Amino acid sequence: MKDYLWRQRTKLEATLAFSMMEPWEKLLCMVIFTLFTLLLISGLYQYLPEHLFIMQRRASYYLWGQDGDERLLRQWVDSPSPMKEL
Repeated sequence: MKDYLWRQRTKLEATLAFSMMEPWEKLLCMVIFTLFTLLLISGLYQYLPEHLFIMQRRASYYLWGQDGDERLLRQWVDSPSPMKEL
């Protein structure tokens, strides 16, 4: 396990040129990367479900010309042959 972690660390340092940086520069880059990743994950967790609901409403409007009837989408998805209803 120790060798595996060492190889992964070496790959990361070689890929991102961390081997050329001083320790404080490595720490600064890792902190910035970690903060950016946490912001991205929290944004996806908070806003993705709402955005998926909006996309579902828009898709039902574009497919059937009606706004806000989620039953149509579920009926279309659950039917054995959706091309017959179109």
